[in-house]
Amino acid sequence: MIPSDEELMSVLDFSKPVNVPNIDKVVRCVYGENQQVNTGVQMRALAVLSDYKKHTDAWTHADRILWESQEPAAKYLALQTLDDMVNTRWHILPRDQQLGVRNFVVNIIMKLAQNPAGPGKDRVLIEKLNDTLVQVLKKEWPANWPTFIDDIVKSARASDAVLENNLAIIRQLSETIFDFSKGKMTQHETQVRKDALNSEFSKIFQMVDYILRSKGEPRLIISGLECLLACLSWIPLGYIFETDLIELLSKKFLPVPITRNSALRCLTEIASLTFDPANPAAAAYEGKLASLHAEFISLLCATIPTTGTSHRTTVVHFFENKSVNGATNRDECEQFIQNAAQFLIHLYTDHLPALEKPGTPDAATSLELGHRYLLGITCVDDKEVFKSCAEYWAWLTSALFHSGWNGGRSQAVFDGVLGDLRKVMIGKMARPEEVIVFEDENGEVVKESLKDVDAIALYETMRQTLVYLTHLNCEGTESIMLNALTRLSVQSQTPANFPLGQLATLSWAIGSISGTMRPPDEDRFLVNVITDLLKICGQRDLTSEKASIASDIMYVVGQYPRFLKANWDFLKTVVNKLFDFMQETYEGVQDMAVETFLKITHSCSGMFVTVHKVNGEPFIAELLRNMLHHTHRLQRNQCRIFYEAVGLMIAAAPPQLQEGLVQQYMAIPNRTWVQIMANAATTPAVLQEQEVMIELAHCLKIYVRGALSVGPGFRQQVFQVFTDMMKLYGLYAQVISQEVAAKGANVTRFKHVRAMRIVKKESLRFIEAFVKYSPSEADVSGTILPPLLDTVLTDYNQSVVDARDPQVLSLVTVLVKKLPRTIEPHVPKILDAILNVTLEMLNTDTQGFPEHRTHFFRLLQALNADCFPAFLKALQMSPAIMDAIISAMKHSKREIETIGLDTLLQFLQSISMLPVAFDFYQVYFFNLLYAVFNVVTDTLHKTGFKMHCKLLQHLITTSIRAAKAGRQVSNDQQPGVSADQFVKQHLAQQLSSFPNLKPAQIQRFVEGLYLKLENDAQFKEHVRDFLIELQEFAVGDNTELYDDQQQADRAAKTEEQNKRQQVPGMAPQPKVYDLMLAANQDDDMD
Repeated sequence: MIPSDEELMSVLDFSKPVNVPNIDKVVRCVYGENQQVNTGVQMRALAVLSDYKKHTDAWTHADRILWESQEPAAKYLALQTLDDMVNTRWHILPRDQQLGVRNFVVNIIMKLAQNPAGPGKDRVLIEKLNDTLVQVLKKEWPANWPTFIDDIVKSARASDAVLENNLAIIRQLSETIFDFSKGKMTQHETQVRKDALNSEFSKIFQMVDYILRSKGEPRLIISGLECLLACLSWIPLGYIFETDLIELLSKKFLPVPITRNSALRCLTEIASLTFDPANPAAAAYEGKLASLHAEFISLLCATIPTTGTSHRTTVVHFFENKSVNGATNRDECEQFIQNAAQFLIHLYTDHLPALEKPGTPDAATSLELGHRYLLGITCVDDKEVFKSCAEYWAWLTSALFHSGWNGGRSQAVFDGVLGDLRKVMIGKMARPEEVIVFEDENGEVVKESLKDVDAIALYETMRQTLVYLTHLNCEGTESIMLNALTRLSVQSQTPANFPLGQLATLSWAIGSISGTMRPPDEDRFLVNVITDLLKICGQRDLTSEKASIASDIMYVVGQYPRFLKANWDFLKTVVNKLFDFMQETYEGVQDMAVETFLKITHSCSGMFVTVHKVNGEPFIAELLRNMLHHTHRLQRNQCRIFYEAVGLMIAAAPPQLQEGLVQQYMAIPNRTWVQIMANAATTPAVLQEQEVMIELAHCLKIYVRGALSVGPGFRQQVFQVFTDMMKLYGLYAQVISQEVAAKGANVTRFKHVRAMRIVKKESLRFIEAFVKYSPSEADVSGTILPPLLDTVLTDYNQSVVDARDPQVLSLVTVLVKKLPRTIEPHVPKILDAILNVTLEMLNTDTQGFPEHRTHFFRLLQALNADCFPAFLKALQMSPAIMDAIISAMKHSKREIETIGLDTLLQFLQSISMLPVAFDFYQVYFFNLLYAVFNVVTDTLHKTGFKMHCKLLQHLITTSIRAAKAGRQVSNDQQPGVSADQFVKQHLAQQLSSFPNLKPAQIQRFVEGLYLKLENDAQFKEHVRDFLIELQEFAVGDNTELYDDQQQADRAAKTEEQNKRQQVPGMAPQPKVYDLMLAANQDDDMD
């Protein structure tokens, strides 16, 4: 039945007892199947349930709904309200209500678990109730429920179903405390519960041990193993290594298919444990792991026997056929391979030295067998397994390289394995980021449309492995690669289908080991490789095959800049071949050709402006003469990349030659520019023709590339077109204004107006690029700045909203950063033109105009950092600036928030050094303090936690300084009350608005802000614990509150990367990215 409006509204009437059938009816209206319900009624019912769930008293209905409802969705709704109450309002409930909720949850779990129909009927509901019980335990145990462990152990005797569920509760409690407590509980709360669980674990262990030794149902045994798994990472080591637990797992459960995977996960957790070397029992523990390793290898040999074939072939066959000892269970077999990989990886990563000890029986044999099986697992068709194995091989080869490889025990064990590993890494090499033309899984040669982030990360892991493998045995790696290339070269001579994929992975592998060989060996190797690749390309007739092979060639040559720099003839041959590829129209080839050309010029630019013995002139002279020939088939965006590459060559020339080279370099776009200007002189209307505007934009985009790549040598070109460019800017600004006045603001989206706006934008980018690299302040301040500011600022101020270009804000920001002394007198003029009109835009739509918003706040940040006196004077004249900075740090976009926080902190640090500081704080102190607390207690702004704490520390310190100086931080501060006491009072009053905080908690927090002020780590921990107590942060991911730990992790990772970079060939070839950054992408008007 469809609920009436009266029935819908009655759900929200909490003055009457809950009507469970009525709630069921509303729930069925929203979630029921096969219901002929009017959409409007359904939406109203959904709104009612949403309001019901938000009501603070909704949890009081949970008991009746859970006992009486016939609708599972209604029960889940009730549980949600109960969970919300436990998480956010538990501590303000009277004690009798807390006990009532606790007992109710326990009783309903027991009843459902003992249901004669079996717990499976209500499995999902029981799991959700278990979660609610764990939330209650976080509040109650151990202080208010010290007998919980005893209670759960005793109640487990009721039945196997109850025992199984109690194991699930213990597992979930363990995971909550030891794995997921960060950000959910304060450090003190977490430690208390860890200590309590540790002290009473013997009771849990006895219960689990009893189950594992019994002959119970497999499901119960698996539950016991899963419970044990959750506890293994933290229980005292004696329970694991000083009992027969490992033997029980490996001998009783590991050989049995139904329990094998659960037991193997437990053993993997044990294998990942590490021991303090000072522990006298550490050697014995390592010995147990060595015995476990030997036993597991024996199990592998029995489960996946090689029978004369290689381990790789056997393991892959086993995985593909999904069969274990005659039993066919696809999921269990796949899981076994996955779990076996994890077990071996963790055991070897954490305990390899102990497993290698000479005194260990058959250690070398077991180690070699284990690694051969792991190599076989690496070859199975499972991306996640391969990724894990690849990371292990990278670790192992690094460890072997750094520990020395001098014919010792390690070489005897691993030499054969590493030989096969080279073949696997080369044969399965992931695609590098630079390669955009390749053969896909369907055998078609395609151009990449989206970056494959996973493949890029995997490539880097595999590249590191191959670099280490090459250092460990350079001849072995070279031999495998050249032999494979020779086989492919022979195959290329037959008309049959050619294995493009094999050639591609081989080429990617060859490119990955750049820098690992001695220069003479690398030269010889590369000559062979490139010669064979060019030969293969010449022997294939299909255009698609040539395109794929061309992609391979371009990638390889781009990876070896040292070789190219040392071999001019080869470099010249390669570049000329790239010019040939630029004439190839197969999709993607031209893109990769110009990008490879750009990459090579980044590394070898000086070679192109040097006169070589065999030539009478530098290569660039010939290149400039043939610019039109090289670029005539390129698309406009490709042409601009080509110009950028040539600009890098010119930048490497002697300064006295650069101006002449630039004139030749810009001859084609300048000819187009001059012709258009000449036509416009006689026929001004030509400037509004669509094709003409596209050509102007293309010329300007080339100028931008030239300014960015050539640098200071481009100055004369700027002066040559600057006057015309400003006239164009003014003309198009005027035309756009007239169009808007005649046709309305929507005209800015019309094609011809968009073309005008692109010309304006590219003009601004051109000037911005020149200013960034201009060596002379006089070049900008004298000739360019006055007309530029007059034209651009006036247009920005007077344009309609949709016609205001954010590039104006970007250009002014660059001017402020590059020429702070020159620009400081112009700051009032700049802010007069920009401030109010921009703020009006941003305040009207708080999420709109993202580019304007970002560039505007970057401008304020730059003014604050580089023109502080002028900025402070402007702020005194316009309080809206401080309001804007505060709004920025409250913004939902992370970049804006970060800019706002950085700007505010830097401003406060700067003004605190001035005599006017206390006058400023008397006006703004509490606005700033409340604004900071507003964001620090907002779950949407966790990412700024570190900066929030710095701002709080600064403001608290300011109140102390004001108290010592006898100054006020507010006009409301009463005589006789010091500034710091006044702040404490007001802060406590402000925080009292949180209903789930007790006065004692608030008082402790406020006092702690002052007591822990001098210690950054303690101060952050104090604020972090307070946020968790607020319960606003009790749900969701709070990892960003622990930025100090994340920074330590990042520092350790950076240190490891720096260590790797010292290995020859480990530093990747620099990736050449388009100098037009994301904010300056070319427009699509070509």
